[in-house]
Amino acid sequence: MRRISRRAVSVAVCTVLSLDASVAANAQPSPTAIVDRVRVNSARAIDFHAAVFPESVYVGQQVTYQVAVLLSEDARNRLRRDPEFRPPELRGLLAYELGTPRRVPAREYSGRRYEAHVFQRALFGIAPGVLTVPSPQLTYFLSQSSSYFSREERSVVHAESAQLVVMPLPEEGRPADFSGAVGVLEARTSFDATAARVGDPLMLTVRLEGEGNVKLLPRPMVELPWASVVPGSERVRIDSSGALVRGVKEFDFILTPTRPGAVVLPVIRYSYFDPYRATYEWAESTPADVQVADGTLAAGTESDETSRLPLRSWQVEERRAGYDVPTIWRLSLLGIWGGAALLAFGAWWRRRHRARQAEAPTESVVTQRPLSEADGSPGSIARDLRRTLLQQLAARLHVPAGALVVRADVERVLRRRGVTRSSTREVLTVLDALAVEGFGDATHRREPGPDDLRAQAARVAELVAAEAVAQGRTRLWRRRGAQHGSRLGLMLVVLATGLATPAERTVAQGGTTSGPGDVPLLVREASAAYEARRYGAAAERFAEAVSQRPRDVDLLMNWGNAAWSAGDTVSAVIAWQRAARLEPITADVQERLALLPPGARGGIAEVPMVPVYPLMVVATVCWVLGTIVLIVAWSRTAVADRGVLRVSVGAALMLVGAGVAASAWWGTSALDPHGLAVVRRPEAMRVQPAFDANTAGGLATGDIVRLAAVQEQWARVEHADGRFGWVPAERLSLLVTDAVR
Repeated sequence: MRRISRRAVSVAVCTVLSLDASVAANAQPSPTAIVDRVRVNSARAIDFHAAVFPESVYVGQQVTYQVAVLLSEDARNRLRRDPEFRPPELRGLLAYELGTPRRVPAREYSGRRYEAHVFQRALFGIAPGVLTVPSPQLTYFLSQSSSYFSREERSVVHAESAQLVVMPLPEEGRPADFSGAVGVLEARTSFDATAARVGDPLMLTVRLEGEGNVKLLPRPMVELPWASVVPGSERVRIDSSGALVRGVKEFDFILTPTRPGAVVLPVIRYSYFDPYRATYEWAESTPADVQVADGTLAAGTESDETSRLPLRSWQVEERRAGYDVPTIWRLSLLGIWGGAALLAFGAWWRRRHRARQAEAPTESVVTQRPLSEADGSPGSIARDLRRTLLQQLAARLHVPAGALVVRADVERVLRRRGVTRSSTREVLTVLDALAVEGFGDATHRREPGPDDLRAQAARVAELVAAEAVAQGRTRLWRRRGAQHGSRLGLMLVVLATGLATPAERTVAQGGTTSGPGDVPLLVREASAAYEARRYGAAAERFAEAVSQRPRDVDLLMNWGNAAWSAGDTVSAVIAWQRAARLEPITADVQERLALLPPGARGGIAEVPMVPVYPLMVVATVCWVLGTIVLIVAWSRTAVADRGVLRVSVGAALMLVGAGVAASAWWGTSALDPHGLAVVRRPEAMRVQPAFDANTAGGLATGDIVRLAAVQEQWARVEHADGRFGWVPAERLSLLVTDAVR
């Protein structure tokens, strides 16, 4: 016979029960329901059983877990101390003790009389699925006889494990503002004072009371047009003395009125799921009238004409964000900085090589070479000196000795290697004189001494050694003025190529590109609605235009103005923050940021006034100019006072460029909005990702937070004031989405 696992059976039961919502409406069992369904093992002196009622519930619905200890008359007489109860380890369930243990009158099971003691716990499933409640354990000691000094016998018994099916909440009929509350609730509101003044804080308390695990109830949303709202503390009281867990949870909100006169606290509707009726319901408070007197701590509202923010004229342009440096710009900067550094290093290495040559012994090898001719005649001495001089010149000029046979070749090689004209003429004169002395007729010969011939050859060899440069470098730059001009021209061309790309004002990336007539039409409709004081419609039109042109600062500013006038703080924060990170040094942008609440413009929400692109250009120019100055200084044959000054100036320019580049890099990081989010409605931060965790302060509408981690439906955030905590992810809106990057 094929065996079917208990888990498969449980899953099948879950599927069937999810189709019939009436199963979730089962009433809670009586405190002694377990003793009516157990089957006692008469072989045990003390029997032990456990069960759950009901076996299928919704997420957040109460389950009653009952444990029954059945004592026979013999066991009761032999039991000298209380048994030890080891409860099961619960995973995925929250537990509360229900009332006090109950003693049930003795009854007979299978012809044997037992006395029952029942213990109850309330369990709440926090996630859908099939859960297993492990077997509890009971340890007891029975004396072996009726004697007081009789030894005790230790016994351990286990009750049954229980299967629990936790069904997810139904999707049908779920309200848009449902936040996960389960139970049967009522809502009330109260103030801590009977009168209010503009600018004076007023405490509003929202009280939720009813059946269910009230500790898990999320904070309700409270937004008032006549006051700023900041979440306050929370208080919870649990009552588990009855069959159902009940309680009260109070939420405090700090209100600061911003306008005088008679105002109304609207009805606060709190959606919840009733598991016993399997429907979504609302707990509604009663409205209240509040009279707000004039005050001096906060300014009252101005007239519509005075408070309405002016719209920007649309320039049909998009800006490249300082934090969004394109790839070609990065490569251009890397090429400019790296190439300039390599050229400076090459000039320094050449200068170092020249310095080493200058430090070498000045005596030429020509003066040390012994005569190869045995006769010691003037002709043989001249031929030997000429051959040795040509070999030394070939080694110094990095050419084969055969390239210096013809007089014209010698002149061409010397000039290409940087030897001056006067030195070249002197070398040729000495070579011609040695040729005449060594190969001419006797009538044309003179009688110089060996020392005179060696002195002339050594002198011209030293001139060539001092003035000639390496072969690889002379091919790039023929003359000193030409080589510096070529370097500067090449760098400026690369710099201009790199600057041309980010200088383009119109950017086509990010968002959905629309037809040329769509955005102008939306702008005209939005402007007309704004002038007609239909701020909500104007904000919607500007938002549509921004979705097509996400980097248009004019559209972002106008969207923020319309949203702010319509009372939509979240949209205003998103629009103005994005505009400020595109144009951080514009005056009207900074003025709009000053209107935002402190949580939307301080700390991590601060927008530094750093012009990233101008700083990058200045840094690059300073770096390149410093490199050119160093190359010019190190290209001289000798370093005089002017050369030392050039080196100092070049090094200072490069240091300034590096400092400005560091400032631009910091500005890029500070202006980057990725990872920032805006709080959509008031919420309390939790120390753990659960509604029953302790609070870590509150968040107000429009506050900017930084996402630190995401876990399922929770996000760990850092507030602008430095606090960390967990909030539901649905309460946040990203400042910049992937489509805008």
